Amino acid sequence: MDAEGGLLGSRPFRTAGGLMDADASIPLLTFPQELTWTRHGRRDIVAQLRLSLFSNNFPDFFIIDHTGLVDIAKIETEEDRRDATFAWTGPSLNFGTQGMLVRAVAPPGFCLRIATFDDFRIHSKFFTGIIDPQVKAEVIEESTFILQAAEIDPNQASFRSVKFPDRFIRHRNFELFAEPVVTPAELQSACFRMVGPLHPSDT
Repeated sequence: MDAEGGLLGSRPFRTAGGLMDADASIPLLTFPQELTWTRHGRRDIVAQLRLSLFSNNFPDFFIIDHTGLVDIAKIETEEDRRDATFAWTGPSLNFGTQGMLVRAVAPPGFCLRIATFDDFRIHSKFFTGIIDPQVKAEVIEESTFILQAAEIDPNQASFRSVKFPDRFIRHRNFELFAEPVVTPAELQSACFRMVGPLHPSDT
């Protein structure tokens, strides 16, 4: 266990085929994932790499969309599985790629956005129906991240904001924020493990 009481052991390790996990109960994520092209609205086309994400130090807690606010929480219902299934819009799941985390299960068109008006809290924002191109571009910019190796554990993933490059998605009090991370505890809170999608379809 680490200083926060989370687990550091049983880490996935990278192979030529993707990520393997010592815990066989956790669905494995292999890449490249099959690309599914999904049309959102009239002009938005997103390439989906479906996945779920759980905390490196709290492995029972997954990133989940709680009706507009994004947290980490235990998965207890089928609805939780739906709300904890996302798609990465980047070209691959290789470290260094840029993309957005969007809902992979209906309702579609929602992305994880940094809400600067709410202390940089991570919100789930409906973006595909935004009519004003300037507003839409701003939302997309605030929702675009670089997938990179976590500093605390390079086998795992962190998401660094493109618009605010000193800020990473991290959990604090089980809520997600985009914040600078410096201390070991902060770096740990910005470290997530990628696994296969908890919900198998997009409906």
